Amino acid sequence: MKRFHPLFLVLSALTITSNTSGQTSFPTDFTTEDVTEASPVAMPEIWSFEDCVKWAIANNNDIRRTMLSILEANENIGMAKDAWLPYVGFSTSQSYSNYPNPSAGQNGNNYGSSYNVNASWTIWDGNVRNYRIASSKLLKRQQELTGADIVNTLQLGILQAYLNIMYSEEAVEIARQSLEVSSAQAARAKRLMETGRTSKVDYAQIESQKAQDEYNLVQAQSSYASSKATLKNLLNLGLDYDLNIKGAEFSDSIVNMPLLPKTEVFEIAMQWLPQFKSNELSKEIYDYDVKIARSTYYPSISLNGGIGSSYNSSSSAGWGTQMKSFLNENIGINLSIPIYDGNATRRAVSIAKLQALDYDLNRTSLINDLSQTIENLYIETESARARYNAGIPQLESAELTSNLVDRQFELGLVNPLELLTAHNNLLNARLELLQSKYMAILSNKTIDYYATTFVNLP
Repeated sequence: MKRFHPLFLVLSALTITSNTSGQTSFPTDFTTEDVTEASPVAMPEIWSFEDCVKWAIANNNDIRRTMLSILEANENIGMAKDAWLPYVGFSTSQSYSNYPNPSAGQNGNNYGSSYNVNASWTIWDGNVRNYRIASSKLLKRQQELTGADIVNTLQLGILQAYLNIMYSEEAVEIARQSLEVSSAQAARAKRLMETGRTSKVDYAQIESQKAQDEYNLVQAQSSYASSKATLKNLLNLGLDYDLNIKGAEFSDSIVNMPLLPKTEVFEIAMQWLPQFKSNELSKEIYDYDVKIARSTYYPSISLNGGIGSSYNSSSSAGWGTQMKSFLNENIGINLSIPIYDGNATRRAVSIAKLQALDYDLNRTSLINDLSQTIENLYIETESARARYNAGIPQLESAELTSNLVDRQFELGLVNPLELLTAHNNLLNARLELLQSKYMAILSNKTIDYYATTFVNLP
């Protein structure tokens, strides 16, 4: 049967999502070789949002570190289970004695040896072993949730970077179109100056606008390159790699997409976000820590047994005879009852209880952070939508005004200042509409992520 790289367990669903029981899944069937293995994902020529997420998951070092932590957690679980196994050991001693003034019939040199096989098994230890096994399993689950949180953070980071590239690319096109218009205006103004229909000052003003638009284009191209570099960094791509994204089409309906009530989104997010689930597991882990600390109050019972024999050269019997005659077997039960340990157990229990209070503090912080995040997202969404919807008629008015002023300038009915004002107003209207559009989309998609556990672009 073909064995798939464990990261495909994540990639097959594109992202880490919550299953029907509300538990966030993360691959656990892997080895150390899988952690260091090359990426199982092929590098595309044109990157869709889905391609970016797949590649990032398969190549992210933090995810691979989490996989190592999960492997370590597996070993800790095995170690906790092994505590139920008995201990078996072999011991031997070899001795040599010299008597400078031996008695009559006594050998001045004496050699002795003993051989023992001992075994012990703890029957009862205050249930510590079971507590540690359960706690180790919860710690492993926390590591899986850490991996899920890393993937979720990656998705949101890629979403923002991906949309920023799309915004920057359209901003470059707007700057290029603006430069084409100002270049045409400058060429027309030059002809008018040469025919004496406008002054050199007017021509210089329009030529200055052309230079400004050239600068704006360079700035837009720089922002576009910077946006691509941000996404390349998230994807761990090389410096020389030329990243090209597929992009997506967004209509007005997406910008104005109806949203769930923010209280409902908040409640949904609390149910599935890995941070909240991890904190809930912390509460159980703290409870086990308290139980483990208290266990030293209880007696412990262990079963011991062994078999051994010895030899002494001072005896006239041979080695085999002595080993047989001195062969002995023993078995016993040890009971240990704690009476006073210098308050060590009481202190340990107090410390464990104090650490358990961290759960409530973390939960409060998580709730406050999530509520503030969702509140800000709704504020940003409503603000961006309002600016976008107001920007559409504003852009139409700016386009109409710019076309009218441009024709009037050809007829000598307006001065260059009015022409440049109309030109800049049109440029600003286009950029503001574009910016509000992508801000609304980013906020919408982020809210949708909290409400549905995944991010998707058309």
